[in-house]
Amino acid sequence: MTDTAKPIGIAVRDLADVGRPPNRLLRNLQAKLALSPMIATVLLVFVGCTIWTVVFSLTNSRTLPTPDFARDFAGFGQYERLFAARRWKISITNLAVFASLSVFFMFVVGFLLAVFMDQKVRFENTFRTIFLYPFALSFIVTGVVWAWALNPAFGLQKSVRDLGWTSFSFDWVANTRISARVNCATDCVA
Repeated sequence: MTDTAKPIGIAVRDLADVGRPPNRLLRNLQAKLALSPMIATVLLVFVGCTIWTVVFSLTNSRTLPTPDFARDFAGFGQYERLFAARRWKISITNLAVFASLSVFFMFVVGFLLAVFMDQKVRFENTFRTIFLYPFALSFIVTGVVWAWALNPAFGLQKSVRDLGWTSFSFDWVANTRISARVNCATDCVA
């Protein structure tokens, strides 16, 4: 027998692979089967509804599209009307202002709060509870509370006017000049 000859037999690494499925798709099959309802839900609800919305937006139907898709097909005409509308441009401007200001102020306020909380101040646990309590609430609940408080018809403005101060004005949400900044402020606080 020479030094280059290999012994005849089965290697130990070959014995370790005997119980393992040969295909990577079959590994963790039970976990994949358990996840299959969620995968089906994601595909049907999110992906399916997104495709439905895109197809529906290409028709001229105002309700559900008819089975005759070729007759209702409008192409990108809906989008051309949307992009030419003045309200669309105002909405995009408000979105840009809201996104840029809220992201900037969230980083600044979050960083400053973290720095101040790290300074071992008195009543640190109380401040931490006050700062973190809004995160325990749903963003929807917080948004509804802010909408109620800032609504001129039944919010703070109406409450103060009911107390006798009839000239009080607190129409921050209804005022188109400052509503985007007010939304940014409430988004940063909430």
